[in-house]
Amino acid sequence: MRRRDRRQRAAELAAVLSMGLAAAGLTACGEGGANANGSGSASASGDPAAVSAPALAPLAGPAKSLLLVTLDTTRKDRLGCYGHAAARTPFLDDLARQGLTYDRAYCAAPITLSSHTSILTGVYPCAHGVRENGAFKVNDNARLLPEALREAGFRTGAFVGTFILDAKFGLDQGFEHYDQPDASKVGQTWKVTERPARAVTDAALRWVDTLAPGERWFLWLHFYDPHHPHEPDPADVYEGGEPYDAEIRGCDGQLARLTAHLAKRGLADGMVVAVTADHGESFHAHGEESHGIFVYEPTMRVPLIIAPPPPGVAPGSRSDALVSNVDLAATLLERLGVGRAALPDARTPPLPDGHGDEERAVYIESLTPFYDHRWHPLRGVVWKGMKFIDTRRPELYALQDDPGELDDLIEKRAEVAAALRARLEALLLEHAALPWEDAGVLSEEDREKITSLGYTHSSPGGDPWDPELPDAKDRIGDLDLIDTAIARVRDGAALLEIDGAKRAGESAEWIAQRREQGLKLMDEAKQLLLELRKRNPADPYIDVMLGSALMGLGQWGEAAVVLERVVAANPDNSANHYNLANAYLRSGKKSWGLREMEKSVHLDPRSVAAWRWLVEYSMKERDWPAAAWWLDGLAKCAGQNEADLAEVKKTRGDVQKQLDLLNAKPRAPKPLTDDELIPEGVRARRAEQGR
Repeated sequence: MRRRDRRQRAAELAAVLSMGLAAAGLTACGEGGANANGSGSASASGDPAAVSAPALAPLAGPAKSLLLVTLDTTRKDRLGCYGHAAARTPFLDDLARQGLTYDRAYCAAPITLSSHTSILTGVYPCAHGVRENGAFKVNDNARLLPEALREAGFRTGAFVGTFILDAKFGLDQGFEHYDQPDASKVGQTWKVTERPARAVTDAALRWVDTLAPGERWFLWLHFYDPHHPHEPDPADVYEGGEPYDAEIRGCDGQLARLTAHLAKRGLADGMVVAVTADHGESFHAHGEESHGIFVYEPTMRVPLIIAPPPPGVAPGSRSDALVSNVDLAATLLERLGVGRAALPDARTPPLPDGHGDEERAVYIESLTPFYDHRWHPLRGVVWKGMKFIDTRRPELYALQDDPGELDDLIEKRAEVAAALRARLEALLLEHAALPWEDAGVLSEEDREKITSLGYTHSSPGGDPWDPELPDAKDRIGDLDLIDTAIARVRDGAALLEIDGAKRAGESAEWIAQRREQGLKLMDEAKQLLLELRKRNPADPYIDVMLGSALMGLGQWGEAAVVLERVVAANPDNSANHYNLANAYLRSGKKSWGLREMEKSVHLDPRSVAAWRWLVEYSMKERDWPAAAWWLDGLAKCAGQNEADLAEVKKTRGDVQKQLDLLNAKPRAPKPLTDDELIPEGVRARRAEQGR
């Protein structure tokens, strides 16, 4: 998430957007004096709502069941057990007192889908290939922790808080029940693209009640609440705590609620609990307000607690070993007595009980700069107290002396940088790509959900390691301006009512004032985006938003030219063709618009909006054979409610009457080949030039 307050659904942008804390560095607070053999003290926060974790006595043999908790966007130094005096995390603090806490744990990537894929597979992103939200999905060939456990006789359930982890992205493999935000149940407290910890817990409790005493089970719980923007439940707000702290407190309370229910039902006996985060949060460190771009400590250091501890380790122990939460999957298999062989592709070592191997190195990466903005990505290694970041201008930091990563040693200690580069290259060879990569195809509805969560429209394709790509350090300041432009387009769209919403009883003067204000915002966005494009000519998202602004202004021809660039840069993206189709149609290029929309459906047959567009277009043109074909396709499209399907059925009956009069049958569109996916306008101009 970038720092944008964009929780409003992208539907507010309608046709325009249908297309498509305080510290500068992570301190060592709470880590001094705690080690593998000493009992690190947890924070006595004095929370009046404190609920202890159920008693988790050390186990002599394998654990019986597993509760895996992933806290989205949660910095380790904002929990009481990691030294945050203002924290209200009594459950997690008590869990740390009963378990083993890792003080130097990293995530693999500062982005939700990629990091969770690593947690559930035990595989680094460079091997599993899921490098960004929305742009990729977990391939069916991947082997996940729940698959191994289900085959071993475990009941498996997952309960997630965000669309980013929707089943369509592939993490549902191996789960008998995969529960996610439901568009049909959007209410005042949560939206289609996310839901709060309480709603996630409610769903998990219903599944827990299907478990029988004696059954082995694996439950994955994901809480999205600490993600930007920070809007905690008022019940979790407390004096001295920031909104972010309050959101984490809310998650802590829901974990207490869930585990209390497990204990009440006799299901906590023999249970092992593992808690980590997919990544942290920058809070303006190095110019990044949130996360996803850089791989500095605030976004890469994560909490990692396992309780009860392994046999032979005292409760309340802490480990200063260098580890990654990628190590979790194979480690948990061992704790459950299943064995690491059930995840043969998980190549990282098991989590150590104590200090660990001094030669251990962990891999980190962020490809979001490339997929979102066509900036140079980052990959790196943490080894022997040093961090090396490989990007266009590489960086080197001594983490113990410089936890804020403010003193780049890349030139002062060239020999150390060379050694870490060699270690990075060795890691990349050791964790070579598996045949799992699967570029995900998002419909325009999916992209609206992604946008509503504050993520940009990621686009696969191209060479991420092109040495000529700009360094993200040189472009990070432009993200604030991009956010400003996005807000202008969003607010302008709402004022213009671009979705066609009617306001009964409103005066013509009121409507005119709104339109004037909306056009002003769209023009401001246009001018800002044009300036941004001069500095970032290859950034696909700037062109997407520029096309939006131009469409909002009714400058359809100009919008089509911009959107042709978007499609040409990523011709395999259904939503891009959808947007270009609208621009063509409104600029008088009807046949081009029709063909681009057909391409959209060809690339993503799940796109309800594209099917509806084609139905409406064909009926307006009185092309009944084509309308019948598109209606038949729309009737098979998932995700529609009963009323919509009933309307489709009725319309199909009306169209059939027209077919009967013509003695005609439904007519399929002309087949499409992949080499025809370039924009129709570009194809036409090329043909004209060839004559």
